[in-house]
Amino acid sequence: MSRLDEPHPPTASTSPPTDRVVGVLQLLVGRPAQAFSLSDIARALGMNKATCHAVTSSLTHADFLIRNPADKTFTLGPALVAAGRAAEDAYPAVRLAHTEVSALAGEFEMQATAALRSEGHLVIVARAGGDAGPTAGRVGQRIPLAPPFGGVFVAWDAPDVIADWLDRTERPASHEALLDSLAAIRQRGYSVERLTLAMVRLSHALAELSDGPLAENLQPMVAALLAELVQAEYLPRDFTGRGRHAVSVLSAPVFDAEGRTQMNLSLQPHRELSTLEIERTGERLRRSCRRITHAIGGKPPAGPA
Repeated sequence: MSRLDEPHPPTASTSPPTDRVVGVLQLLVGRPAQAFSLSDIARALGMNKATCHAVTSSLTHADFLIRNPADKTFTLGPALVAAGRAAEDAYPAVRLAHTEVSALAGEFEMQATAALRSEGHLVIVARAGGDAGPTAGRVGQRIPLAPPFGGVFVAWDAPDVIADWLDRTERPASHEALLDSLAAIRQRGYSVERLTLAMVRLSHALAELSDGPLAENLQPMVAALLAELVQAEYLPRDFTGRGRHAVSVLSAPVFDAEGRTQMNLSLQPHRELSTLEIERTGERLRRSCRRITHAIGGKPPAGPA
């Protein structure tokens, strides 16, 4: 078992029936425009048809799913609308993020997202812009809170939280490099991740993993790629001169009332940018994050943020 899996082992569920219900909802939420037959759902989740029928019948009865009487396919139901609105009321930052993410995507003509921290993952809660390719982020997609991901969420956090994040890598010897990355994020006030072949491969793997909630065969690949990507952050010394830099993601923090990162806003250039373009994009991200932080009564920590 990898360190990535230790805090929340995917095979340690105490309620397989609940997992099946969650799996059905995750599958349909991940592809909201698609209608699924019973066979589609059973095949995607590795579930027998009798069990799948029982789960979908219960969800349909509770209006979490709608069953089309003509072709017998399932789509998301109206009860999820109420659940979504209640969730937004519980997280006012999410409602504000939709506006900022749309503005950022339009201004920079690239994909913009917002993500919340949840247990050992980051969950995308808003998205705009970009294409709909295999590496495009989707609302509801989960990303491991493990190096190199999530630096913006832990850079200003307590030492024990940082230590827990560091321990989620397969390469403990790289802790010094990761600490340098967190220092760079604090200094700039935002993260700048390198665009590499390994990062592209990882984006594809994560997209496939989120498409099939039970696709545990991809977990070893994700863990191996995470280990390869431990030093993904550009450091200040990398931006000397007039060169251009291949950038995967820029990300900035939204702080809560305790000064912890509650959410991040990100832009995904997936192309080369000049140092000046990186600085301008990063500062624009910070302005959006500061507006949300102020609106929710957040408290930026001391120092750059």
